[in-house]
Amino acid sequence: MKILAPIRAYDELEMLAAAGAEELFCGIVPREWMERYTGAIWLNRRSPKGGSLETYDELKRLVEAAHGLHLPVFTTLNAPYYTAEQLPLVVDLARRLSDEVGVDALIVTDINLLLRLSEEKLAADLHISSVAATLNSEAVRFLLDFGPKRIILPRSLTLEEIARIVREVGDRVEIEVFMLNDGCAFEEGFCATTHHHSVGAFCSSLSEMRAEFEWGGPVLTRRRENWLRRNLADYREWVWYLNGNGCGSTPKGLPYGPCGLCAIPDLLRLGVASLKIVGREASPLKKLASVKMVRDIVDRARAGTPKLQVIDRARALRETPEHCDSGYMCYYQVDGARKTR
Repeated sequence: MKILAPIRAYDELEMLAAAGAEELFCGIVPREWMERYTGAIWLNRRSPKGGSLETYDELKRLVEAAHGLHLPVFTTLNAPYYTAEQLPLVVDLARRLSDEVGVDALIVTDINLLLRLSEEKLAADLHISSVAATLNSEAVRFLLDFGPKRIILPRSLTLEEIARIVREVGDRVEIEVFMLNDGCAFEEGFCATTHHHSVGAFCSSLSEMRAEFEWGGPVLTRRRENWLRRNLADYREWVWYLNGNGCGSTPKGLPYGPCGLCAIPDLLRLGVASLKIVGREASPLKKLASVKMVRDIVDRARAGTPKLQVIDRARALRETPEHCDSGYMCYYQVDGARKTR
């Protein structure tokens, strides 16, 4: 089981490697894409502003240095879909990333792009993005016809569902799961909105909108209105947790936000290949703190530390048991990890 860290600049490499990252993923938005489509049409699932590298030379330098540290580099081409006009451009980009830059894998969502790249027989492996919404082993079996090396499972799957997928198809493909930082109020693969740098995420801003209640049936009584307002308050609290607990951090600088730390012993036992730390656009300090936190728990799980002791350590790193106790911050509910409020 490897620790997969986000990176957006060569200058972050040494820091992330020293902190314990074992794989890296990044995006690139080359100049020719920006000249043709501006920042309005994204090449991958992050805004061109601050979420991706901009030149092939910079990415090649990063890849070569990472390989010198025995770290593979994966690059995102994971927009939900590309138009017929865009697809040849993206295929050419993929070919260049594989043959000239030397990236180890391409992270792909669009089934048309996946088909084209599987026919190209590139040196780079293919990873299926979580945006493809691979929710069960039957979906994995379908995708295996395109020759991927890895499937990235969506955030919404439970430990039981992950276990079933690994048990049924894990001998044919690597499985990657989310571990830290970002949440999603919707199933990402079925979401037609985006996270634009100037307007934020629709799912996050939705909870901040003013609400007026209308009742299409009987009279809207005070009791019914109070019930609706409590429901809305619960929804806003849940989205607040998904959005990184207000994007804050502990007194020691460790990031709040959606988390799977307590599940690491189970994920290791199941044979999950990689734990994804989200946040290509995050500050270097947040990336550093995230990798250190995951590495701390992974090392204990690898050493055979009892599961409940690992969970206690994960909760202690968070420093705010009330957030863990809410249950809203967990990617995966784990026996022994959640205490009722």
